[in-house]
Amino acid sequence: MGLSLNNIYQRPYVNPDGRRINRRDEEEEKSSAANARREEEAGQNSKSKGLQYVEPQQKTPVYEKKFNLPPTAYNNVNINKPRTNTTEINTQSSLEQKRLDSKINIAQILKDFKNTAIAIGTPAEMEEEINGYLDLINKQVNKENPNEKLVKSNLKNAASILDNHISTTLKKESKVVENWVDTLFLQKIDFHYDENDVNERFLVKFPDGTTSQTAPREDVQVVSEPEAVSVTEQTPNVIPISVATVNIPQDKQLKSMFIQAKKYAYAKDPENAIRLFEKALNRANELDDTETSSKIYYEVGKIYDDHDYIVQALKSYNQSIKLTTDENVKTKAHYSMAQIYDDVNQINPALDHYVSTISHAGEAENLPAQSASLTKIGNIYSDMYEKEAFDYYETAQDIANETKNYNLRGFVASNTGKAYVKFEEPKEALNAFSSAVKDYTKAESPVKTAQNYIAAADIMVEFNNPAKAQKLLQKAQKYARQTDNISLMNEINTKLRQLKQLES
Repeated sequence: MGLSLNNIYQRPYVNPDGRRINRRDEEEEKSSAANARREEEAGQNSKSKGLQYVEPQQKTPVYEKKFNLPPTAYNNVNINKPRTNTTEINTQSSLEQKRLDSKINIAQILKDFKNTAIAIGTPAEMEEEINGYLDLINKQVNKENPNEKLVKSNLKNAASILDNHISTTLKKESKVVENWVDTLFLQKIDFHYDENDVNERFLVKFPDGTTSQTAPREDVQVVSEPEAVSVTEQTPNVIPISVATVNIPQDKQLKSMFIQAKKYAYAKDPENAIRLFEKALNRANELDDTETSSKIYYEVGKIYDDHDYIVQALKSYNQSIKLTTDENVKTKAHYSMAQIYDDVNQINPALDHYVSTISHAGEAENLPAQSASLTKIGNIYSDMYEKEAFDYYETAQDIANETKNYNLRGFVASNTGKAYVKFEEPKEALNAFSSAVKDYTKAESPVKTAQNYIAAADIMVEFNNPAKAQKLLQKAQKYARQTDNISLMNEINTKLRQLKQLES
C-alpha cells in the first residue's frame, strides 16, 4: 500500500499498483435452497468457502484466439496459480507479510503531511496554526512512550485545517486530507520517530509523478472538478459501483463497432463480441485513441471474467489500466481484478487491488467503490479472525452513509453482521442485521431483506428463543413472497418446520 495525493480536489488514497465475487452456476442457485441465502454472500464475502479453492477443469474458449493481446499486456500481471488448480494459502505467512508491508513510521507521515501543506499552497496564517499541532505531535513521538491518542487527535486537527483551505479554494466541501489520515490510521504505525524508517509504498506522490519532498508551490495547479457521476452498473452478485458516463468514441466507424460489440456481449454472444472488439481495437490504434483502446480491453476482460477464464481476464484488465487516464475505468478494472484474486484466496494481490480501487475511486470521488472495497478488505481480515476487520467496516459504513445508496448501506451492514457472528458477538450481529434490513427495505430489495431476517433468526435459535426466531422468519417469508425466488421461500419454510419440531 502506498498513499498518493495527486491533486488537491482528490480524496487521499493508497497508491495504485487489489470480481465479481465467487461465481456460482445460475442453475445451482435456482435449485438449491441453501444457496438462496448465499446469494448475498456471493456478492459480499468471497472467502466464505475457506482457504482452499478448486475449480472444475476449463477448456480454452474458441473466441480466445479471436482477440490477441500484445506481449506487453502480459507484463506485471500477478497470476500465480490459475483457477484450474487448487490454490492453498498459508494464512499466517500472508498475514505477516501484510503487516510488514503496511507498517509506516510517524516520521514519514509528518514529513508527507508538511509537504502536502506546501503543495496545496497553504496560507501563512494557516501554516502557523498547523505547525502548532505538528509541534505537539513531535514532542510526543520523541518520548519513550508516545501518547498515541494525542498524536492522532492533533494530526486530525491539522488535517481539518488543510481541508477547510481546500474546500474554500474549490468552493466545494472536501475531506481529502482527513480521509488520507483515516486511511493511515488503519495501518500499523510506529509512533517512535525515526526519519530513516521509510516505507516506499507509502510515499506521497505529487502531480509530476515523483515523491519529491520539496515540490515548489508554483508548480501545483488546481485541476478542474471531475464530471458528476451519472451511471450506475448493477449485476445480481456485484455491489453497484458508480461510474462516470462512458465516453463513446466520436469516430463513426469506431463508435458503431464498439456499440455493436457491447450489444453482443450483453446478449451473451462472446465470440461475436470479441470479434468486433478486435476490429474496434485495430481502428482505435489507427486513430491513436488509447482511451477507447483501454475501454475495449476492459470490456473484453469482462467477457472472459463472466466465463471464468480468469488468466485472460486479468491480462485484459491490466492492459486497460495501463492505457487509460480515466480514474473510473481504473477503479472498475482494479475492483474486478481484486475480486478474481479474492475468489481464489490470493490474499495479498486481492488486498493490493482493493486498495488500488480505493485509490482511484478517491480521485473519481466514487464513494460506493471506496465503501465496497473497504468492506471486502474487512471480509478478508474477518476470515483471518483479525479484529482489524471492524476498523474497515466502520470506515466503509461512514462512507456509505454519505450516500443515499441504501443497497450499499445494507451491503456494509450485512457483512458487518456476518463478521460479528464469526467473532461470536451476537448482540452486535443482531444490531448490524437490523440495520441491513432497514436499508435493504428502503432499497426495495426484498431478497436481501429476507436474507438478513433469516440471519437474525439463526442467532435467535442459538439464543434458545424459537418464538422470536419464528417471528423473524415470518417477516422473511413476507419479503420472499414478493419475489420469484422459490429456493429462498423453500429455505424459509424448511426452517419454520424445523422450529415447530423443536417446540413439539
